Amino acid sequence: MAAAEHALRLTLVQQAAVARAAYALEKARGLVLLCGPAGVGKTTVLAHIAQAKHLQTRSISQSCFAELFEQSIAQPVGWLPADILLVDDAHLAADGNVSVLIENCRRRHPTTSIVLAGEGRLLSLASRDNRLEQLMPLRATLPPFSLDDSKLLVAASIAAAGSSDDRDAVACRIHEIAAGIPAVVIRLAELAAMLTAADAHHVLVPDDIETLHRRLSLAAA
Repeated sequence: MAAAEHALRLTLVQQAAVARAAYALEKARGLVLLCGPAGVGKTTVLAHIAQAKHLQTRSISQSCFAELFEQSIAQPVGWLPADILLVDDAHLAADGNVSVLIENCRRRHPTTSIVLAGEGRLLSLASRDNRLEQLMPLRATLPPFSLDDSKLLVAASIAAAGSSDDRDAVACRIHEIAAGIPAVVIRLAELAAMLTAADAHHVLVPDDIETLHRRLSLAAA
């Protein structure tokens, strides 16, 4: 999923988040908090930060919070954090453990810079931890996609969905059902493409998206 997400065109909000985070990470001991609901592209943004040209002179690692936290606690012989740590799923941390991670990493590498990405609970963790509040100068929030963003995202998948009006109606319904969450938008668009590929004479309509969503929900249950 991460590879597919990384290939997506970044929205203006995502581009801004990448630029702001990359700027903050130029400084030693930079710390950034990146929040947003599941599926809005936090992992994608982390991947683009990792490829920022002006950061390539520093070592960069990307991992989930649990993995890095275990390493920071065990601190095996020779373990040294990268210059820049991109940490996903930080909202899953127990109270106080985010600060512990930062302190442990910086004990071994005092100038390390860190991006902590996670869902909304990460903001709650930060607000309950005075140490983390003081360490966190930059926060970025990734909202769901706009309708225009969703339309661009699904354009290729629903290209065979009939007239331009048909495609527009289908794209709008996908956006509404997915609530602008790009991961869900992509999945619905992929299913819609499969439906049209299976029957070249079928004209895709918004009700088809409703049906696909119900099937998707049943499969997930």
